Amino acid sequence: MGQLIKLQDYISRYEVDMFRYPGQFIRLKKQQWGKTKDKGTDALDERKQQFLDHIFEFQLKWASSTIREKSYVDREFYHDPNLKYFLQRFPDTNLVLYRPIFKLKNAPVEVEIIIISPTTTWLITILEGEENSVFLGSNERFWTEKRGHHDKKVLSPMIELDRMDGIVRTIYSLYRIELPIRKVILNRTGYFDFPLVPYDIELVEKRNYDEWFTSLRKMSSPLKHMQLKAGNALLQYCQTVCVRRMD
Repeated sequence: MGQLIKLQDYISRYEVDMFRYPGQFIRLKKQQWGKTKDKGTDALDERKQQFLDHIFEFQLKWASSTIREKSYVDREFYHDPNLKYFLQRFPDTNLVLYRPIFKLKNAPVEVEIIIISPTTTWLITILEGEENSVFLGSNERFWTEKRGHHDKKVLSPMIELDRMDGIVRTIYSLYRIELPIRKVILNRTGYFDFPLVPYDIELVEKRNYDEWFTSLRKMSSPLKHMQLKAGNALLQYCQTVCVRRMD
């Protein structure tokens, strides 16, 4: 499971010690899975999904509380399919910032999804419409979603990616972090038509999704110091809203 190190502007346990909690999470998860496998007679797939759902709620707790402070989580995140997707289907060594809010020049800026793997920082924006629809890409401000005989204008996802890229590169340069950055527009339900796509943007859609997904799933590298340093640097610039715990 990917590790949720930041969720919007909630207090995160990883903010307390970025170099301790990722390894601790992996150990706790292995211990819990060992206990789960030894219990009950449910089918392996059924037990595994129950286990993943249990860990998912555990992750939301870690991403919204510390020993002394807590944030109030919007209930929508407990049922957010994209959040579950990035946490439940990717390796433990992926550090996920989901819709984090950065503080830049006193102005809060919310972005989409940042995943820090041991070797790469992935900046991901999701652009999905109706099943099998086609998004016509361009360098203009708006793209077009073609759905049969109907067209729909949508804001270019490259605007969001460029904003994320600028934020991450600025922070990385301040902390001298050397980790490749790759930008992805993700469409699991349809297709893209963009002949002149910029060289630094990857379009992941139905035709190449399995290949992309498998390559991330197969990443077997352990956590790396530069990766943890990158996560720590980004967290320093994230906005946090919390209160002291009464318990």
